[in-house]
Amino acid sequence: MTPNWVKIAVGVVSGILNLVGFFGLFLVFFPGLTVSWVGHLIWVIYVGFNSGHSPLQHGLTIALFVFNTLLMLAGSVLDNILGAKKTRDAGVPWWEILVSLLGMLIGGIFLTPFGGIATALGLLYLLEYRRLGQDREKAWEGTKALAFGYGLAAFIRLILGAVMVGVWLVTVIFL
Repeated sequence: MTPNWVKIAVGVVSGILNLVGFFGLFLVFFPGLTVSWVGHLIWVIYVGFNSGHSPLQHGLTIALFVFNTLLMLAGSVLDNILGAKKTRDAGVPWWEILVSLLGMLIGGIFLTPFGGIATALGLLYLLEYRRLGQDREKAWEGTKALAFGYGLAAFIRLILGAVMVGVWLVTVIFL
């Protein structure tokens, strides 16, 4: 039989990962959904997916974990899709979007997450400004589309993160 302190420690670590994951969603490059998912994974592995309990509890534990996995995967892909789609809808070529994403990645590594966003937006503006014959207004339209797409994706990820933490809480408290 496992000592009670082990169950408490696993619960605390799992809970901390869920909270860090959720609040990490406020940072641009932090994989908050994945961190929350790892917290849930630790818990369900520790309790053995509740296999020693009733079949209903066991099945619900698996179903809720699979649900959280799907939310994590969807949210992780969502960023790039929404950012790129909104920007592409504004008429920005794919190569500029990809260069901007690369700039965000490099800027995020060397200039903090907020520096990554600034790098992506600044780079896209400069590329659009040059491509569109130095038309500031048109260059700004593509840049706004990128910012709006990423903002919308961040908002949706925040909602998904809250749902994931709620699902984890249901798993821990009621199952």
